Amino acid sequence: MLTGIDRKNVISSLNRSKLPDYWGDYFAYEKDTELNTLTQTALQKVIEETSIMPKPYIDSKIAISDILTDLGPKSTFHRQFNKRHPDLHKEQVLGMQLYKLIVEDTKNTWVFFETHHLGHVFPNATYFIP
Repeated sequence: MLTGIDRKNVISSLNRSKLPDYWGDYFAYEKDTELNTLTQTALQKVIEETSIMPKPYIDSKIAISDILTDLGPKSTFHRQFNKRHPDLHKEQVLGMQLYKLIVEDTKNTWVFFETHHLGHVFPNATYFIP
């Protein structure tokens, strides 16, 4: 589950009808079961390992970068992603996948905090368990 820094509302599922249009990129990727399962497994591992730490904290930019780096020599993920989804950005799609998985986490309520770095088109997300 997910809440904002003010902890007023808790989100436990995605309401697809209320998401911005760019989420369509993630939903297109979600249909690619082979690649989606590969990254979902890696992201789920990050969520599970982080949740048991004394101060659980996920910086999406770092987590996704580490996963993409790790997938490089171990699989053909990058080549397949670029071939199957030439108009999508891996980092953005995996960021949405991470968000979705955290929303669906029934064990913990994560706090979401958005950071927007100068010169970056999209914000980065950080998640923590208080």
